[in-house]
Amino acid sequence: MQTLLTDEELTLQCKKELPYITRSYEILVQRHMNHVYRIVYSIVGNKEEAEDITQEVFVKVFNNLKNFEQRAAFSSWLYRIATNSALDALDKIKHRPAIIISMRTKPRENKQEENDPLNLHASAEASPEEQAMRTELRECINRVLKKLDHEHASLLVMRDFNDLSYAEIAQALNKGLSAVKMGIHRARQAFKEAFGQFCGKIDVILSTYASKGNTKKG
Repeated sequence: MQTLLTDEELTLQCKKELPYITRSYEILVQRHMNHVYRIVYSIVGNKEEAEDITQEVFVKVFNNLKNFEQRAAFSSWLYRIATNSALDALDKIKHRPAIIISMRTKPRENKQEENDPLNLHASAEASPEEQAMRTELRECINRVLKKLDHEHASLLVMRDFNDLSYAEIAQALNKGLSAVKMGIHRARQAFKEAFGQFCGKIDVILSTYASKGNTKKG
């Protein structure tokens, strides 16, 4: 059955069959639609816009799948398209603040890695005051993300929202592993500097969250 095929196998079939036969493509869409939507929504913070962008992402995939060289995993390539599409849309979204939500679902590769500034997790036990502070911080984070250059913003989102590994990002961007690690380090530094300018001292804020048990280590 086609549904049991891997992404790589489905991608190879798509290359042979599109645009006339779309069954393999439809399976890829069904398999990844929800995660792409979550990635996009985490950046733009609006349901209708996220739905529209998600549809645009899969149109791009349909049109460009034949040119996908499969040096990276299909999912890494797809999430890169989703990330860039959502970031591109931020410049067009002026009428409402967007709320960024951390997407991390698995532990860090290195538990000693520096705390990323996007790791603000919701807590069911948070007080109304803490919830209001968290919402304000997330809105501020979104404003700062808009100020970063596209490459830095993309690296941060791929690493800290999409939870891609360094190796997956390197494959998706066709860059060396050391270049990706350095790029993410610089992106986080740029984020912290911009956050300090627009929102205050991030280290103080993060330490406040850590003291309340609202931040995730690693």
